[in-house]
Amino acid sequence: MLERLERTYFALFREYPSLITTAVITGAGQMAFALMNIYALPIFLKDELGLSGLAIGATATTFLAFETLFKFPMGRLSDHHGRKPFVVLGPLLICLNPAVVVHLPARLWFLVFGLRAADGAGGGALWPPLFAMIGDLVRSRSRAAAMAVISTVYGAATALGILVGAVIAHLTGDHRTPFYIVSGLFAFAAAVGYFGLPRVVHCPEEPPAPVSLESPPAETIEAAGHTDYPLPLAMLISGLMVMAGMTLASFLVLYIRELALSRVDMIVLVVVLGGPAVVLALPLAHVADRRGRPLAVRSFLVTAALMMWLLPMCRTAIPLAVVGGVLVLSIIVGIPAWLALVTDLAPASRRGRIMGIITTAEGIGAGIGPLLGGWLWDQQHHYIFYGAAVLLTMAALVAALTLHNKGEVRQQLRS
Repeated sequence: MLERLERTYFALFREYPSLITTAVITGAGQMAFALMNIYALPIFLKDELGLSGLAIGATATTFLAFETLFKFPMGRLSDHHGRKPFVVLGPLLICLNPAVVVHLPARLWFLVFGLRAADGAGGGALWPPLFAMIGDLVRSRSRAAAMAVISTVYGAATALGILVGAVIAHLTGDHRTPFYIVSGLFAFAAAVGYFGLPRVVHCPEEPPAPVSLESPPAETIEAAGHTDYPLPLAMLISGLMVMAGMTLASFLVLYIRELALSRVDMIVLVVVLGGPAVVLALPLAHVADRRGRPLAVRSFLVTAALMMWLLPMCRTAIPLAVVGGVLVLSIIVGIPAWLALVTDLAPASRRGRIMGIITTAEGIGAGIGPLLGGWLWDQQHHYIFYGAAVLLTMAALVAALTLHNKGEVRQQLRS
């Protein structure tokens, strides 16, 4: 029993100790972003600076636009100059901005847009190189498991960031205090990256190569598929998945509030939906690594689309828990498998570039999703689920037609 637990949960970290460092950076960085973007900044702009909803939305759009704009060039530069400088630079670029925001006089509120642009650039510098580094550190056979760790930490950090913001604001009675926490988290992430990450990283399946300023040619690489998988299709699937999630993100709390669930019902939902993500993420990711990541991705998209079609029919806690639980299980299988599969699209020398392209497509989806969700919400509140279901169904069809398992062989990416 103990041996099985060790093999399932701890062997990965023993083999790849740097994965712990990347998980800590991911947790600190995403907790800071969630605390800033979802909780602290909207409340501060509304209550302290008296901005309209349109102005608050515009600041969020500025952040997302600049993050999307910087993801590809930063990912590509990390191929040439190493991942570590960018993983450290991203949080450092942001860490002082929250403290500046809270001292802006109301008449200079428009300077928030410049600070949000810098925040977006910092996010663009952090995430593509960090995800590419995971591909560099971990062998292909274990990448879904590694991505499951990062995905679980990312999701938990998002929830924790919002919770910390609410608790700190309640205890201090000051809307400014969470901003100082954000600055500290970004500084901590930069320090962990500087002191904890190796300066030169190469994929365990590739010999180390000297850094070159010349773009390497397309290479044959190891992946779980026999045929070429075009980069535009990978971008399309990623964009559709993120767009589906962002169609719901801004309205889920409002929708659940309309259901008027009791406190006990809410606790049951949190346990049922959150528990599996923590306990089962690694075991299911190991299954995806063994059975084939394309199969895991296809199964996830089909299941997620079906559950999304069913969600509007669930008006009480038990149906919501059942359908939502199946949805969460599919997500914790599929998302890490997809991220692992994407890291196999290119060798280490071009992985940052590919992650930059993929995350740029996700950024475009993230920008369109809230607009689509808002329009659907204004028509009928439950239409947001149908919108997400359509997007996931489209992604499932693309994956079913193009993404296939054909053994552990070679795949070539032409981009």
